[in-house]
Amino acid sequence: MAKEKTNLDLPQAPVSAEAPIEHSLSLDVEPDQLPLVIIAPGAPPPADDLDSVILQLGDLLPDSSGEVVLFMGEDVSVNLLTRETITGFGIADPHVTATGLDVTGLHFYSFESGLTIYSASDILIINDPNAG
Repeated sequence: MAKEKTNLDLPQAPVSAEAPIEHSLSLDVEPDQLPLVIIAPGAPPPADDLDSVILQLGDLLPDSSGEVVLFMGEDVSVNLLTRETITGFGIADPHVTATGLDVTGLHFYSFESGLTIYSASDILIINDPNAG
């Protein structure tokens, strides 16, 4: 089987730093409210206080539906290191996990691998290319 090549007419260089409105990405949240911090490779993750826990996405063990529920104290903040892209976040609609936990109203964060994390409080997602 021979593969056919397709020629595309691509512009030689960008003509403007502003994309046309029909090609722009629109988020329903303010940029400063996104649960994401991008750090340089090898840089230490940010820590707000001594009660901050740092987890790597790859270390979490999901249930049969690809969900993880995090339980933590009120004064503990969680920083999650990952190289995966966030595909969704917000407040969970009425839902019960495969393990029988009702996560209705909890914060949720979905990732490109299909994993979804639920938590009673916000989680800071740290995009680190060296994360496991």
